[in-house]
Amino acid sequence: MAFQDGKLMRITVGGKEIFHEVSVSLSGGTEFKDVATKDTSGTESTPGSKSWTASVEGVASADVTTEHDLKAMVDLWNAQTLSAITVTDSVSGNIEFGGNAYIENWSVDAANEESVTFSYSLKGSGALTVGSVA
Repeated sequence: MAFQDGKLMRITVGGKEIFHEVSVSLSGGTEFKDVATKDTSGTESTPGSKSWTASVEGVASADVTTEHDLKAMVDLWNAQTLSAITVTDSVSGNIEFGGNAYIENWSVDAANEESVTFSYSLKGSGALTVGSVA
């Protein structure tokens, strides 16, 4: 059995990989509608709206050429730009997630004698697709 390598799993935002990404996390959820009446035994739940989010952490670099960096993420946030995203390891046959999202929030951490790090989260807009890498 082969396991997917977290080192290879990357996020792309607007078709570009995030420069010096350290980690990416993707999660989905379902809002449930609960009904309890005098004629039900307990509460009955039915699935409602689905939502998804992604979060990314990275190390800031002053030497960015063609890939997204912290400034690009803040620019997308400031412009409230909807961007296509994918999360994949690009290995044929492995899982690939895709959808459209907005930068929801971001932060920068600049500790003394440490590299500057950043994080941001994306709020999905519409469906999250799940497929396999071709």
